[in-house]
Parts: sequence; C-alpha cells; structure tokens
Amino acid sequence: MENKIYILDASGIINGFYSDKTQNIMTSKAVEEIKDLQTQIKLDECIENGIIKIEDITPDDYEKIMPTLLESGDFLRLSDTDKQIVALALKYKNNGYNPITVTDDYSMQNTLKLLDLKFKPVNTKGIKNTIQWKRICKGCKKEYEADYPYDECEICGSEIIRKRVGGRNNY
Repeated sequence: MENKIYILDASGIINGFYSDKTQNIMTSKAVEEIKDLQTQIKLDECIENGIIKIEDITPDDYEKIMPTLLESGDFLRLSDTDKQIVALALKYKNNGYNPITVTDDYSMQNTLKLLDLKFKPVNTKGIKNTIQWKRICKGCKKEYEADYPYDECEICGSEIIRKRVGGRNNY
C-alpha cells in the first residue's frame, strides 16, 4: 500500500516534522494548539504552499474509534484533539491510504497501535507495548466504564483511579 500520508499532531510540526514529498494533514484543533510564533509562521507557510492540508472529521469518523478507546481505557487519557487525529488516521486507512501519525503522545500511540495504525515519534522512542486501563474505586474497588464522567465513587465516595490491566507487545 503506497499512498503514504502523514497525519500531524501539533508536536510533529512544533518539533519541525513535515514532509515535502508526501501529503501532510492536520485537524483544525491540532492547528489551534500551535502557540509559538515561529511554528505558526512555518505552519502558515506550509498551508499556503499546499504542503499541509487542514481537514476535520465527521461524527461517523469519530464513532469508529470509540469502541477501541473505551475498551483500552484511553477514552479519558486522550484530548478531543488527540481523538480527532486518531479518527482522521483511521479514516484515511479505511480509504486505502497508508497513514502515519506523527506524535510523541504515548496514549495516542497506544490507541493507534490497538487500531493497527502506524505512528512516527519525533522526540521520543515511542511505545513498544500497548496498555489497557480500567477505572476502579480506590476504596471499595468497584469498577467503572472508561467514559464514567466522575472522579468519585457513587457507592463510597472514594477517588476513582486508573489501574493498568496489562500490556501486550504488538511487534
């Protein structure tokens, strides 16, 4: 599968990564994370020259990643921007492309790996194993769904924490 494209997280462009030879795509939310002037100028130049394209996802694209986010426990670990970037990568893979997501975010890498999507870290080594998380009450040990919106147990009022369930090497 040749059709290689890069899906850029803000950390990719901040750390100077983009390809002159391959299409680069960012979401508008990722663009909003660019705060320093030098990176913003470079980004604007890349957009103007067609090197980087801005594309957002649809609710259908978002829904396709939800089962993996909930099962892995990464739902609460990823920002909305991170979720959009993962959904965009999956959309391109499903459309016959070979997307490579450029990110140093370990939780995003975890989700990408679980979805069998490629990633390229810029300033880190990247993850080797995937991890799954569950949310449990620190007091009574009641388990909660990954998207449970509260930080306190509905039974005993104790703090709800994330606990690593296990990891698996996907190489």
